[in-house]
Order: sequence, then structure tokens, then C-alpha cells
Amino acid sequence: MSALLQWAFLLCAAMAAIGLCKLLMPSSNMEKTFRFVVSIFFLASLLTPVVIRFPNLMVEIPAHTQAQIDQRSQRIDELTRAQALEIARRNLRRSIAEKLSQRGINAHYIAINFTTGEQGEILLDSVDITLDQAHRQEEAELISYLQAELGSSVWLHYVGGNNNDIG
Repeated sequence: MSALLQWAFLLCAAMAAIGLCKLLMPSSNMEKTFRFVVSIFFLASLLTPVVIRFPNLMVEIPAHTQAQIDQRSQRIDELTRAQALEIARRNLRRSIAEKLSQRGINAHYIAINFTTGEQGEILLDSVDITLDQAHRQEEAELISYLQAELGSSVWLHYVGGNNNDIG
């Protein structure tokens, strides 16, 4: 109850101070500025109890609820990471397929391998591409071309032809 009385007294004192200043203020072009300053001062006087008590309004989250929040946050991070990796794989596969298609080559399968760096960043580790046996004679040229384009190791594997090995 005393806090309410103090607040009421503060408002009355503020109004008295504003009235006294208004009486002492001569009529001039500064009147608009004075009214603005007075309005801000009175608003601050009105909000004083809220501002003073704000630290008491802090909400404490129980430990078990915080653990659930942390667990859900971790699952969201993992899901986001997995989705980002899948999107990166899909885009890289499409890009590699386009580059090979420009050379008249259709890949049977393109595997994108990622690794994690020291600070958690995702890095392209290597690319495994399965091609027809007919493209084996272009192997050195294709590997150097794709490694220059991708900036990582490229491994070519072959299927088909007389020799149906993958290697």
C-alpha cells in the first residue's frame, strides 16, 4: 500500500512541478518543445513503478522444462543440418550431372561425401561417380576437370561393357 501512496505522491509532485514550470515559462516559440518535454516527463512518472519492478518480473524456467527445451533445440539443429546436407547433395549432383552432360556423358550414380571440419563446418570430402565402361579412356581428363571444378577428390567407377566390374 505504501508503494501505491508513493506513486500517487510522485504523480502529484510531478504535476505540481509541471504547473510551476508552465507558469514561469514565457509564451514563445519554445512552447511546443516545452509541452513535448513535459509529456515525456509525465509519462516517465507514470511508468516508474513498472520500470522499477521489472527485474522482479523475471520468469524462472524449471530445470526439467529447460532440459526439454534443450533437447528439442538439439533435435531441431540436427534436423536442420541433415536437411542442409541433403539439399547440398542434391544441388551438387545436379551440377555434376550438368557438367558431365555438356561432355556427352550420363552418370549412372553420383555419391557426394561430406566431412565435418574442426569447427563444425561441413566440407566436401569426395565425389564418387559411376559411369559406363565406354568412358574409361577419358578418366584422367574427367578427373582433373571435375577436381578443378569441385575443389575436392573425384573417384570414377565403371559398369557395363564386356568387363562388368566396378573399379
